[in-house]
Amino acid sequence: MAAISNAEAALLGLLAEKPMYPYQIAREVKRRDMRCWTELSMSSIYKLLAKSRRRGLVTREDTLSPQHRLRALYTLSRKGRSALRAKIEALLSEPAHVRWPIDIGLYNCGLLPRKTVRAALARYRATLEERVKGYQALHGFLRDAGCPRHRHECAVRPIRILEAEMRWVDAYMKTMEG
Repeated sequence: MAAISNAEAALLGLLAEKPMYPYQIAREVKRRDMRCWTELSMSSIYKLLAKSRRRGLVTREDTLSPQHRLRALYTLSRKGRSALRAKIEALLSEPAHVRWPIDIGLYNCGLLPRKTVRAALARYRATLEERVKGYQALHGFLRDAGCPRHRHECAVRPIRILEAEMRWVDAYMKTMEG
């Protein structure tokens, strides 16, 4: 079986919860703010559904709405569930190589006055703090909504990474004192 993309995994993950119409999928993507943490976008939903159907990962049942419009209900197939499980295991076991744009700035910061570098890093750190607050709010929402613990980690893990990044900024800026 061919591997599925991250966007396909996000889509199939939604369908693993229950069969859905495309408009329901779009609503869930928006409600869960999935565009921020997945490669799934509103414009890609229909393309991914068609591709997944061709590959046998989902099935489609056409029905008529009360307004006599054709509606397509998508359901995760057995093959789709198997592909999704394999992708989840791979995502959980294989760290991705992350490219940090700040590294380009660090590599070349010798071209700037020290004062400019310190000011830029202070702004960078302030942005990290704001993002931590955002993820803390998300964590509170997930907790209050009664989401399972593993979903809380979609907020907790980024908080820990951002906190580590702030500690790094603090340590690096100390080396620039004087």
